[in-house]
Amino acid sequence: MARVLVVPDVHCPGMRRGFVDFLQRIADKWETDRVVHIGDLVDLAALSFHEKHVALRNAVEEMRAARRQIASLVAAFPKADWLIGNHDALTERQARTVGIPECMLRDHAEIWQVPWSVHPRFSKLLIDGVIYAHGDAGRSGADAAFQQAKDNFRSTVIGHFHGQAGVKWWANLEFRVFGMSVGCGIDASRLQFEYGRRITAKPILGCGVVLNGRRAFFEPWLLKSR
Repeated sequence: MARVLVVPDVHCPGMRRGFVDFLQRIADKWETDRVVHIGDLVDLAALSFHEKHVALRNAVEEMRAARRQIASLVAAFPKADWLIGNHDALTERQARTVGIPECMLRDHAEIWQVPWSVHPRFSKLLIDGVIYAHGDAGRSGADAAFQQAKDNFRSTVIGHFHGQAGVKWWANLEFRVFGMSVGCGIDASRLQFEYGRRITAKPILGCGVVLNGRRAFFEPWLLKSR
């Protein structure tokens, strides 16, 4: 049985300053003994299929800046499970577009210099009967984690939806399960997130904790008012 700290989407180099310290405080508070990064460790804005702000860094500069932030996460959590998210996978997605076989690419752990266990795109990691997934392969919309837990007939933890956070339970005569969305750890003022400024719902900063597969908690990062 594990006490799991769930690290949300951080989109390095767009992780908010101080977020690693926040994660360490939560890990200490709950005495967690396992770490799951739910996906989108990196943003890779330079490789995005979408329009990009002209002032964004080029791919090389972005990679160097992302590695510096990732190094701080690795220093805090040298052992972790990392689920590859849609942004993490932009390298192979772009390679597929131009016809480069995936076998010719470097693996994610080597690219980003992490000692973590890497789980391929769309993996469902099972710990103590709870599914951990990036979240974009299941139902979206309001209460996405809750809907995916019902579909899975298992408690389910997801990321991907930056503006969703919290735990919701569902039960019938045979099952009781929870769905948890873990928010994100991004700095929404960065240019790479400019697309979100027109959206009313804003990112929710925080992380998740799951205790022995039976209890789940969302820990919001309570920032000082500006």
